[in-house]
Amino acid sequence: MRQEAPTAAELVFHPGECPAWKEEAVTPAYEPFSSLLHSVAPDTLDEARRRVAKLDRADLIQRYRAAYADGKRLTAYVMAGELIERGIPPFCWREVLALDSATINQCADLMLSDLAWLRRQHPAHASAVRYQRGKALLTGSETVFLREAEFAFYGGKRPAWKLVQSISMTDRQQWEAAYLRSTPIKRAAEAMAILSERVRQALHDNLQTVHRTPTFSEADAQASLARRHALWRCSRMVKGESAAMIAARYMQLTGELITRQAAAKQLEKVHAVLRNKGDDFLCG
Repeated sequence: MRQEAPTAAELVFHPGECPAWKEEAVTPAYEPFSSLLHSVAPDTLDEARRRVAKLDRADLIQRYRAAYADGKRLTAYVMAGELIERGIPPFCWREVLALDSATINQCADLMLSDLAWLRRQHPAHASAVRYQRGKALLTGSETVFLREAEFAFYGGKRPAWKLVQSISMTDRQQWEAAYLRSTPIKRAAEAMAILSERVRQALHDNLQTVHRTPTFSEADAQASLARRHALWRCSRMVKGESAAMIAARYMQLTGELITRQAAAKQLEKVHAVLRNKGDDFLCG
């Protein structure tokens, strides 16, 4: 597959500075994804999809992240398609979104994946979309989808929040996305990221006070820590929702099934730990 060229560099002259000639990165120009896709034979893509389908969840996500970081757009596209088919939403594919450092082509591909997720996992949402071009994103053929997605991206000139607004994305759908988020959801995600390590440490410290036994080993404590921290994150993403919704988001995030009863019980333990830290612990 032909991939996006890595970021190049060029010498730039800075008058009055020493040294005056400095090597600076050159930002890749925007290249519509459809032009890359049309350069690959359908049989080649089908074979790539067959190979990717054999990967387990962790390996698939790791390889997607590597392809995304390396600018291997077609490889990332194939892996994104498999992740979507498995019901793993785009927000799970990246450890840190860091959109400020993303290239224009990376932003375009993130948007494409978000729309592909919406199209596959929320097809009924088309009835909530007011504009015909927006509806075509969710109901049209693959060719129409790519054409309309690239029109919506508008060479990177259209802010994500405008597209979110134009296709009436719900809060739930925005949390599942990686790029298509309104300002309130972006701020909530940033706040969660800031608090995340603080919460994880509080849960870790609490579990250190629990006596280890043959039925509760150090490995069990680490598993409890990971589960409770993930459930806290899920509860922040579906505020006001039921334990069943939190359990469903936990399944998306971790790939592990948990009952709503278990989710509620574990979250109560999390909330008890955080309450003991004081009212201002989760401020900031």
